Amino acid sequence: MAYRNSSNEKGHPKIVVSKFGNVENREIDYILAVVEECYGRLKPHEVELVDLYVFEKSSSMDAFMAKESEGVGVVSASFSELFFAMHDAFRGTSRIILCMERMKKLPKLVQDGGNRHEVGHSVLHGSLLYYLLPLPPALSDIVDRFKVSREYAINLLYLISISVKDYEVSRLLCSRGYVEDQIAYAKHLLKVTESDRLSWEMSRGKPSAEILCLVSSLKTAGCAAPLLLDKTFGEELKRLIAENLSHLRTDFSTSLLDMILNDFPSLGTDTISNINQVADLVVESIVKPLLLS
Repeated sequence: MAYRNSSNEKGHPKIVVSKFGNVENREIDYILAVVEECYGRLKPHEVELVDLYVFEKSSSMDAFMAKESEGVGVVSASFSELFFAMHDAFRGTSRIILCMERMKKLPKLVQDGGNRHEVGHSVLHGSLLYYLLPLPPALSDIVDRFKVSREYAINLLYLISISVKDYEVSRLLCSRGYVEDQIAYAKHLLKVTESDRLSWEMSRGKPSAEILCLVSSLKTAGCAAPLLLDKTFGEELKRLIAENLSHLRTDFSTSLLDMILNDFPSLGTDTISNINQVADLVVESIVKPLLLS
């Protein structure tokens, strides 16, 4: 592991780089150029310090994140092969975590889009407030009414919250002119993997597992939803979202698509309120129908 501080220009946050494994300086230089330019374009914001962790290998990053999740006592989803970057603030400071092994397999436009996406998270969700979230009333209700565990409800909250936060970030970046790279990034995420199909097949007939599988599909759709108004790519993205949901049960994939197309665009600027709003929708359209069936 090696450390390096980026220059702290006026108006830009200080970025503290930690390298894990054999990561070349030229790779770091390119990432920093993309990240620093993005912070400049997203001003005004209150980000003053960011930790940037760059891993050579996906295995070492996954092991690190598993240990971190256990250490801070939070629920965390494992990385899919589609995800090469993430953001958190569990240590009180924004932290962007990148995997070079996964990044190098992708076009530069997708890489840039993913890196800017994490910058957007640090601008909008750079506080522990957005990671240690209160349980929304709708999820508290299912704990009481259906006797599901609180841990299960927290898992649902995690999945709902990342879809909302991803939507907010894509909306912000799009509004600041980052469209082409965010479309490339969204199209990359909307690919259905064999792991997605297998997860659904394994969950079928188990309502609690089906619910988690269905709600997890909102993350990638949340990234794409703000871009649906693009005149060039909007219709293609809408088709890709529908295809992304097509391996799921038709009745629920239709409900999810309706939520993405009609309800997400009505979300405001308060993240906690947005999470509660989407939790209401998820409980009414997915959770209750499956638990009552």
